[in-house]
Amino acid sequence: MNAQQELASRVLARRRLLPFIQRLNKKYLAGWVHEDICRRLETFSQEVAEGKSPRLMLLLPPRHGKSELASKNFPPWHLGRYPDHEFIACSYNLSLAMGFSRKVKQIIDDPLYQAVFPEIKLDPNNSSTEEWGLADQQGAYVAAGIGGPITGKGAHVLLIDDPVKNAEEADSVDVREKIWEWYLSTAYSRL
Repeated sequence: MNAQQELASRVLARRRLLPFIQRLNKKYLAGWVHEDICRRLETFSQEVAEGKSPRLMLLLPPRHGKSELASKNFPPWHLGRYPDHEFIACSYNLSLAMGFSRKVKQIIDDPLYQAVFPEIKLDPNNSSTEEWGLADQQGAYVAAGIGGPITGKGAHVLLIDDPVKNAEEADSVDVREKIWEWYLSTAYSRL
């Protein structure tokens, strides 16, 4: 690729989420639904930056790419654009949330990412999988299970991916009520 094409690719990846994803993963095949999700995430990102307190829910059947786009690729792209923003990412258990955290960190460490966002680096003094930050920036990321320890933390983006483990838990009034109480009493107040 010549220098002009490379520069154009970097600029486009900084501006748009789907070209960013495709730059880091040449094999990523996007369908119309992925293009739509990326557009919605871009709008969400801009509204967060503008202080509008947006909300976005992605409700699709399993294996449609929600986590790949929103939980793994969106955070590093958003942090590249807004390195002083903080994320709290929650899932039904800490293990799943930490898996997303590891993937976000891998993307930020990738040389292809560094070519797009050269000023973004992980802070070597704050780099656990459960909680980490960006070097010379205010940006940070906390991974937690639903009901886990996020009190005292703040976030520009609260990402909740798979708040229930399975259909049995989803059908349980008690489990749903417990998650809703956690959201209202703890999670929502972190924003």
